[in-house]
Amino acid sequence: MLYFVGLGIDQSLSLKSVRELRTCEKIYFESYTSPRLNNDVLTQFSDLTESVKVELVSRDFVEDGRKILEGSKKANTALVCSGDPMVATTHQELRTRAIKEGIKTRIIHGSSILCSVSGELGLHSYNFGRVVTITREPMQYTAYNTIYDNLLRGLHTTILLEWDELHNFFLDPRAAIKSLEEAERDLRHEVLDSSTFLLIASRLGSEDALLCGLTLEELKTADLGDPPHVLVLPGKLHYTEFEALGVLLGRNIESVPDNTRVISKLSKRMVQKYAKKTLEALARAKKSAAQSVESNLNFADVFENVECYTRDSERFLNEGRDELAILSIGYAEGLLDSLRFSGLLEFEW
Repeated sequence: MLYFVGLGIDQSLSLKSVRELRTCEKIYFESYTSPRLNNDVLTQFSDLTESVKVELVSRDFVEDGRKILEGSKKANTALVCSGDPMVATTHQELRTRAIKEGIKTRIIHGSSILCSVSGELGLHSYNFGRVVTITREPMQYTAYNTIYDNLLRGLHTTILLEWDELHNFFLDPRAAIKSLEEAERDLRHEVLDSSTFLLIASRLGSEDALLCGLTLEELKTADLGDPPHVLVLPGKLHYTEFEALGVLLGRNIESVPDNTRVISKLSKRMVQKYAKKTLEALARAKKSAAQSVESNLNFADVFENVECYTRDSERFLNEGRDELAILSIGYAEGLLDSLRFSGLLEFEW
């Protein structure tokens, strides 16, 4: 039997895990998925059994997994971690391998940061979108785009930060936000500005846990507590979430701007931008055609089609038919361009 045992965010042994671990001949403990905040956790293991020594193992050891699987075929073996064991994809893959090799498995779940952070902050768990992880690497475009997509739907985003056990490295929240601001300058989806409201939880599960709620301007000088940190960028807040945050953070957040207030779909921004440019260009084209004394051509039908395609584009956008909206404004631009490229009419685009 191979047990996957989660210690929860407070890193403590449940009665069920104690009962099952006492049947094991080998116990492996990994802390690469989450730093060890409870220094007594290893003492708990020592008090649990004198005959079985807990072996601290690395990510490489778990990813290789052969020693764990071989031991599980002969006797009860446990892989223990903080949080919930099935949040880590490495553990999921190891369990799949075990089942394929005919090894029975059992999971003892623990509270994960992914479910705990919503409750700690008084937010509704079903108002969260996709989770993102930010690392020290540059160009965090995937994280930025995911936050943007969540905000479009009014959803909150949990932002996990890189933790390197080997070098005891925790990515600082300010560095994480800086990388998102760099993506903002490149992609310009209007996700972040100085008034963006951010939630930061420090050392959840420990006695010195700290909750912060601040704008990105306030972030520059705020005390964020010791690592590890988890960030939440709120989407559309329910009134009960506002109330809970106000109580938990001890501040009036009713005046904090809504993070979704300026978020709009790329298709909407594209159509609004190009429809305005097209109609302005159309007016110049009509003026040029009226002033042309050399041409006997009548562009009235072309001009009418340009205007119809532009209005159709705006109508399709309002109906939520984004693809047709973009196609229509493309047709409108194309008709005007054809007049210029063919030399039939000169006007400024």
